[in-house]
Amino acid sequence: MERRIEEERARVEAEYRRVLRTSVEFERKIRDRWRRKCRAKNERIAELEARVAELERRLKEAGR
Repeated sequence: MERRIEEERARVEAEYRRVLRTSVEFERKIRDRWRRKCRAKNERIAELEARVAELERRLKEAGR
């Protein structure tokens, strides 16, 4: 009886570790995807700000 309890305990612990590992992997994928999207958004914002600055500079030059 005690042996079966220990075997069941080992199976439950193995399943727990597997679920925990897949959960951590899933969360890591979500964070990595969010970081990539955030970097892409920030790059796009920087490009647009640079374009606006260039257009404003050209308007000032044309207004002289």
